[in-house]
Amino acid sequence: MTTAALPVLMYHSIGGRVPTALRELSVDPGLLAEQLDALAGAGYVLTGLTEALDQRERGPAPAPHVAVTVDDGYTDFLDHGLGVLRDSGARCTLYVPTRELGASPSWLSDAGDLRLMGLPDVVRLAAEPEVEIGSHSAVHVPLDSRPRRRMADEVAESRTVLQDATGQPVDSLAYPHGYHDDRVRMTVHSAGYRSACAIGHRVAPRGEDPYAVSRLLVGPDDTPERLLERVAGSQDAELRARVKRWAGPPWRWTRRAVRSTTGKVLT
Repeated sequence: MTTAALPVLMYHSIGGRVPTALRELSVDPGLLAEQLDALAGAGYVLTGLTEALDQRERGPAPAPHVAVTVDDGYTDFLDHGLGVLRDSGARCTLYVPTRELGASPSWLSDAGDLRLMGLPDVVRLAAEPEVEIGSHSAVHVPLDSRPRRRMADEVAESRTVLQDATGQPVDSLAYPHGYHDDRVRMTVHSAGYRSACAIGHRVAPRGEDPYAVSRLLVGPDDTPERLLERVAGSQDAELRARVKRWAGPPWRWTRRAVRSTTGKVLT
């Protein structure tokens, strides 16, 4: 089956104070709300990755999908991210590195105030309808640099830990730092995952390997207008026209006012 291109957004910290060198990894909660509202207002359905991939395989949907993914599992997702998703009527896939949970991110030389949530927090989030839990492997290191046996053990261990803790299937993995090769992709498939995310810096094209899903890194410079342009760039002309029509400030202000006064999310 020929499948449509799928925009997959990649976030990290939601409102965390980070060093200047890591600025692109943190998005203010207010900006996140504006980004998601603009996408929903333009007619996109905002889901986690597994839901979006399943819909794409079923064929053309009544409305185009955008997959929202969040890497690393910082505590600011609990503080800010979940509420924004709920208010915007959006869902996401949250990728966490299981052995790193409850600690500072070991892979960052200067992490600012970033801390990782604990496993009990992950279990709590798994019960929320807005969140799909995914694996970021057991340890946040490039998988293609690991010996085969260690890499296979860490990929399988992370899935087992999360499934046992949450009682839910863990279908998707995000490669730490985005690195992968044929050996890693085959190992992830053999471990029972149905998809895996890279980075790619592009909209996931038609026919892309589900174990090398491309994503768009979203940062603090992505105004709602700019993000809509990035997402709609590979879509058909009709959708691009609709994005342009609904993305304007008056519509965003209307959506924001209605949400703040009534709690309803306009689409």
